[in-house]
Amino acid sequence: MNLWLMYVVTILMMTIFNSTFTLLPLYIIDLGGTEFFAGFQAALFYGVAILFRFYFGPLTDRVGRKIPLLIGLSIYTITSFFYYFSHSLTAITIIRIFQGIGFAAFISSAISAVADMAPLHKLGFYMAVYRIVSTLSFLTGPAASMHVAGKHGYHTWFLLCTFMGILSVLVLLGIRFPSLTEEPPVEGMHPMIKIIRTKKYQPVYLGIGITSMCYGALVSFVAIHVSRVTTISNPGIYFTFFALSSLFFTVLSGTLSDRLGRAKVAWPAIMLLGTGVALLLWIEIGQFPLFVLSSILSGIGFNAGLSVLSAWLVDLSSMNTRGSVLSLQESVIDFSIAFTSLAVGFVAGFTSLAMAFFWTGLIVFLLALWMFALTFSNPTSH
Repeated sequence: MNLWLMYVVTILMMTIFNSTFTLLPLYIIDLGGTEFFAGFQAALFYGVAILFRFYFGPLTDRVGRKIPLLIGLSIYTITSFFYYFSHSLTAITIIRIFQGIGFAAFISSAISAVADMAPLHKLGFYMAVYRIVSTLSFLTGPAASMHVAGKHGYHTWFLLCTFMGILSVLVLLGIRFPSLTEEPPVEGMHPMIKIIRTKKYQPVYLGIGITSMCYGALVSFVAIHVSRVTTISNPGIYFTFFALSSLFFTVLSGTLSDRLGRAKVAWPAIMLLGTGVALLLWIEIGQFPLFVLSSILSGIGFNAGLSVLSAWLVDLSSMNTRGSVLSLQESVIDFSIAFTSLAVGFVAGFTSLAMAFFWTGLIVFLLALWMFALTFSNPTSH
C-alpha cells in the first residue's frame, strides 16, 4: 500500500512539473521573451537542481526519504502559488530558482523510496511502473495546461497546480517508509564524487545522459516547433501520445531486462528515442501522422530506456549509497536537459528547430548503437 501511495505522490508532483515545463516557454514568449530566454530559464532550473542535489542526495541516505520529499513538495506547492501572481520575466526567473531546489529535494528521494520498497526479484518491473507513473502526468498535464491557459489564462493553471501540491503533501504524510538499517560510510571524499569516478556506473550514466538530451529538446521546444510549422491546434497532445505509447512497453522492457539483462534492453530503447526525435525534421511535411509517429517512438524509447537504466543503477548499488547513486542519476538528467535546452535554442537561432531536433536525435541514435555493439563484444556486460 505504501508503494502505491508513493506512486500517487509521484504522479501529482510530476503533473505539476511537466505541465509547468511545457507551458512556461509559451508564457515567456507571450510576456515578450525569446526562444533563448525560454531555454535559459530551463537551464537555470536544472543548474540549480544539479547544485543542490549534491546536498539532498547524501541527505536522503542519512535521514531517510521522507524529509527531502516533504521539502520538495512544499517548495513546489508554494512556488506554484507564486506563479499565480507573476507577470514578469524577472519573477519567473526567481521562482524557477526555488523550483530547482524543490526538484532536487524530491526526485532522487522519490526513486530511492520506490527502490527501497520494491521486491528485489521484480525490481525492473517496479522501476518500470515508477517510470510509467511519472509519464502518466504527460497524458493530461501538458494538454490540459494549454487548454486551461487558452480558455481561462495561465494563472488559472498555476492555481490548480497549487491544489495538486497540497494534495500530494497530505498523501505523503500518510506513507510509512522502510528504515535505513545500514549506516552510510564516513569518507573524506564527497560520496557523489566517488560514485562519478567508479567505472561500473559510467556506461549507465552515459545512457541516462543521452536519453535526457532528447527529453530536454522535446519538453523545451516541441510545443513551439509544432505550433509554428503545423496546423495542429494543441501541441501539448504530443506528450499525451508520448505517455500512452509507453504504458505497455515500459512494463515489458522492465520485465525483459529482469530476464535478459539491462544493457540488451536499454540501448535499443534509446535508439528508438533518437529516431523519434530526428523525425521532427520532416513534421512540416508529415503533419499529424508524423507528429503521432514521433511521439510514439519517443515515448517508448524514453520511458523504457530510462526505467531499465534506473534498475541497472539499483543493481550496482547498496541501500546505504542508493540515494546518492540515484541522486547523481537525476543530476545527469538535469545537466543533459539544461545543456540541450541551451544548445537547441542556440542552434535554432542559426538554422532552425527542425535541424536542431534532427541532429540531437541522430547523435543519440549513433551513441546508443555503439554501446549496444559493445554489449555483445564484452561478455561481462550487464
